[in-house]
Amino acid sequence: MKQVIPFSKEIVFKHNIASITSISLEHEEKVYDGEVSGDFIIFGDYKRHNDTTEKELFKYRLPFTAILPENVIINTVKVDIEDFTYDQIEDDVIRVNVDFSLSYEEEEIIAKDEKLAEPKEEAEERSEIASIDEDTIAEIETFLKDKEEKQNPSEDIINPDLIADENEKVISETKESEEIKEVKADNDEYVIYHIHIVKESETIEQIVSLYDTNLETVKKYNEIDKIKAGDKIIIPEYIDE
Repeated sequence: MKQVIPFSKEIVFKHNIASITSISLEHEEKVYDGEVSGDFIIFGDYKRHNDTTEKELFKYRLPFTAILPENVIINTVKVDIEDFTYDQIEDDVIRVNVDFSLSYEEEEIIAKDEKLAEPKEEAEERSEIASIDEDTIAEIETFLKDKEEKQNPSEDIINPDLIADENEKVISETKESEEIKEVKADNDEYVIYHIHIVKESETIEQIVSLYDTNLETVKKYNEIDKIKAGDKIIIPEYIDE
């Protein structure tokens, strides 16, 4: 990385200047955390009168400071002079113009949200899952609570109170159904709850086959004798992690 910084300063001499016969520039600096500070050293000689050969020496130190970015690697900072000119603006005053450059290397900046990112496997998994809409959450909560009261389901059924906070929805293009994915807290098993919308002329046997499950499992969550086209039925799927 390199940046060029302009610097300008007026120098008042002790006497009037008839002409500058020589002028030079050197620089001294130190690099600190966050800045570079130092001096430009202007020196040379000049004539006080045009009709004389006598010259007088001059030397001035002009302080300068430059701010460094936060991610600069300190030991790579280098100061160079890009351009140097001067103008006489009064009988005893000159203006010095210096363009100097700072070159350095930078550390890679890692954003806060990247530092706090999930492990790669979890991030990839979550990137494939969309948010559950409120209507779907409410519908499943109500359904599972009703089933809990009527059938006293086994421990394998997820706690409905966790659905709003933990579950996320995935749309399956091949099965034309909604999926809710839940990571169970008490073992290494995932439970996916498919919400299938019954189509015209579709039988319960076809639905069971489609999800590679069995009729008894479907009966635990649905009154299959009353199912008709347009109804939504829940089909659980257990997957070992």
